[in-house]
Amino acid sequence: MAKVNLEVPFAAINGRLDHANETYFCTRFGRTVVSHYPRHKNTKKITSHQRDLSSKFADAVRQAENELADPQSKACWMQRFEEQKQTAKKPYVILRNFVIAEIIRQNTQN
Repeated sequence: MAKVNLEVPFAAINGRLDHANETYFCTRFGRTVVSHYPRHKNTKKITSHQRDLSSKFADAVRQAENELADPQSKACWMQRFEEQKQTAKKPYVILRNFVIAEIIRQNTQN
């Protein structure tokens, strides 16, 4: 790894200059360092189960966004959200997270 002193306009450079370039610039402890672009050799393969869970979560997020966009539906969710704040041991603090969790819970029970 080489340490370099760069003048303006390159003093604050970070990352690669282009995708074909192997040279990577980064700042460590206030100094600009030049090295090879990091490569991740051990990439973990995503299993079909992980892919299914990810798609189910994405569907739940989309459904929650649609529910919260409707004012009447949002009011119902706000009421349930306030109730869970008083009764749950570890209540949700953000309405969106509460709605997503409830939608996932409903979908797994079906």
